[in-house]
Amino acid sequence: MTDPMLKLQILARAELALVQIRVQRLLRRSALLAVALVFALLGLGMFNLAAFYALSPALGPAVAAAILALVDCVIVAVILVVALKTIPHQAEEKLACEIRDLAMTELNRDIDEVKAEISQITDDVRSIRTGIMAVPTAAVNTLFPALRLLTKAVKK
Repeated sequence: MTDPMLKLQILARAELALVQIRVQRLLRRSALLAVALVFALLGLGMFNLAAFYALSPALGPAVAAAILALVDCVIVAVILVVALKTIPHQAEEKLACEIRDLAMTELNRDIDEVKAEISQITDDVRSIRTGIMAVPTAAVNTLFPALRLLTKAVKK
């Protein structure tokens, strides 16, 4: 890859793909959690009512309610564990990460090349400036002995 703009486009597309994958994962997980909670509430409501009426005569209302609350908590915990363990396809995310990393590596290489070129240009400009500044000094150093000889010749 030699075109920095192409690399930037690839980097932007890879980042966009990663964001889309992560949003899809979050939406799927949220939808599953919402469905699980709705069914948990509906099912447990009816189950609790039926179980409460069945257990109340034998155990009393307080014990029947405590047993039902414990069962409810266990069911909700199982549903939450299942919903949180749903894993989307990670191959797409891995591929997008690899493309992003490749584009970043190429861009860093280009940036290093530009830095080296700027450093070389700076050094060249400095050497040109030094050369230009040295010309008058060299001219004065060369002309000074000639002027001295000329003034001695005029005095004689």
